[in-house]
Amino acid sequence: MITRISITYGTKQVLSKLQTRFPDRPLLLLDSSTSGEQLALLDVSGQESVFSSPIHYDIKLHRGTTDWQGFVNFIYVDNLSADDQKVMNSKANHFVTTDPMPDGMRSIYFMKDEKNRSNNIILSTWDNADDFSLWKKEASFKPFSYFLTTQYNYHEASYHFFKPEVK
Repeated sequence: MITRISITYGTKQVLSKLQTRFPDRPLLLLDSSTSGEQLALLDVSGQESVFSSPIHYDIKLHRGTTDWQGFVNFIYVDNLSADDQKVMNSKANHFVTTDPMPDGMRSIYFMKDEKNRSNNIILSTWDNADDFSLWKKEASFKPFSYFLTTQYNYHEASYHFFKPEVK
């Protein structure tokens, strides 16, 4: 199992060149689901980064497939007190190790930002965006809803795998 994921952002031209330059690396080109052509390159090799400006996430918990397909969502939560951090760790641990995975969820990763340990990231992969939207309304998501406020700098980023337009 990998212990770290790295991500960088850029243009299609720059990120595609990285993929070409490192063909043996699993570098996944992601396109923002909400704004289109806002691209990210995800390195899921667990190796030292080949990016010039990487953001590294240390994987604390993982369950599910390592076959990257479908819809990808990042939930970011930080600015937690020591007590809130314990609660978040407990809820994430229980969900990832105990609760059944929701319909359509392919994998879930609970991660920490390497530079800012108070930044919690829940990375999930799904068959499609609708499955993710349904999960946010289910009881299994409820333990995380406490943190979905601006007080905790909650924000999300959703992606799908980049597919160039066919002309």
